[in-house]
Amino acid sequence: MICGRCGNEMHQGEFAMEKDGVGRKGAFIYPVAAFYNGKEKICEAVGESTLGYYCAECGLLIGVFPITYPVGFIGRYDKNLDDNIDVLPKKNCPECGAEIDIDYPRCPVCNYDYLNPQED
Repeated sequence: MICGRCGNEMHQGEFAMEKDGVGRKGAFIYPVAAFYNGKEKICEAVGESTLGYYCAECGLLIGVFPITYPVGFIGRYDKNLDDNIDVLPKKNCPECGAEIDIDYPRCPVCNYDYLNPQED
């Protein structure tokens, strides 16, 4: 693999995340690699070691994480997010015309029953 920073050949080996000096005595600690977009955490990869590349010329160290767990949105997932996701579609009651949430089984205004409508 060629280094993207200086263009020299990189050495392939094991990329290891260590727990040295993290946490307090008795605290639950585990190795995790995290990817951030600015201050927003996008994904993390849990594990102690993975495939790695190191450039002895410029010091670039790369770990290859084949399995990651998304915790945020980036790229195609952060586009066109519906900020009104919790707003339900509406329907009009055939009895009184009131506009109500589509998931109501009974009209709260006139008590019209959508599950058992009365036939005239």
